[in-house]
Amino acid sequence: MLDILITGHCTHDIIVQKDRQFFRLGGPPSYISRLLESLNRRVKNKEKESHARVNYTIISKVGPDFKYFSELPQKPILVRKPTTCFVNRYHSSEKVQEVKSICEPIFPKDIQYKSKVGLIAGVIREVLPETIERLSSLCQVIFCDVQGLIRKVDQLGKVYHVDLASTEFYDVLPKIDFLRLNRLESQFVKVKEVSRKTIVLLTKGKDGCTIIERGKELQVPTRPLLEKDPTGAGDLFLGGFAYGILRGYSLEKSAQVANYCGGLAVGRVGIPTKIKIGENLV
Repeated sequence: MLDILITGHCTHDIIVQKDRQFFRLGGPPSYISRLLESLNRRVKNKEKESHARVNYTIISKVGPDFKYFSELPQKPILVRKPTTCFVNRYHSSEKVQEVKSICEPIFPKDIQYKSKVGLIAGVIREVLPETIERLSSLCQVIFCDVQGLIRKVDQLGKVYHVDLASTEFYDVLPKIDFLRLNRLESQFVKVKEVSRKTIVLLTKGKDGCTIIERGKELQVPTRPLLEKDPTGAGDLFLGGFAYGILRGYSLEKSAQVANYCGGLAVGRVGIPTKIKIGENLV
């Protein structure tokens, strides 16, 4: 049995900031796998028997145009449709997102592993409701990022959000143990209602996060950091929280680990090449 199974698409990301443009690897599995590889290196260096290496697998799909195989610790599934590609335009503090292409979805038949933790880390509806059903039957605990459930694309390629209750994913919410969302996304989710079915992890940037369970809230602060690019912060937060739960930490300590991990993404543009994990956290 795996420790963590990650489902979601690796992407091509184009970042536009003022007069600068960056091309890079993106997608939650890219960020989360980098985090887990760093955690595994730390375990190897410290030789801690109580913290064994995390055995994980990525289920992701890319097209023949994919440019970043050498940057991933595991190869995604190669299909005929082009790789999912996002254009992120930053104007002041606002991010406008566009989609140039969307790869083939992840089907139930693509999931062949049992796992202690299942991470549904989609970017735009690629993890189908029936695939979530399949994951829930094979994984002991399910984490999900709401962005992959509520994003859609208009005719011009611009990304917009819809109410979670209006989507086909709403009926599978009881299969999800932890649902991560940010302040913007919370406008499209009836948080109090959802928190009766699943634990909601509301990320708030420099203000840390709030854990909401059956109407009760737990605020977990974090250390404010200089932000250059928030892309990937939610992915590393999700991976950090899942790691904490995997290790048997309390919700509060798991959130502290998640806040720390999320902060690792914001200090630079792109996926962090070196991730240092605090001694007192894991």
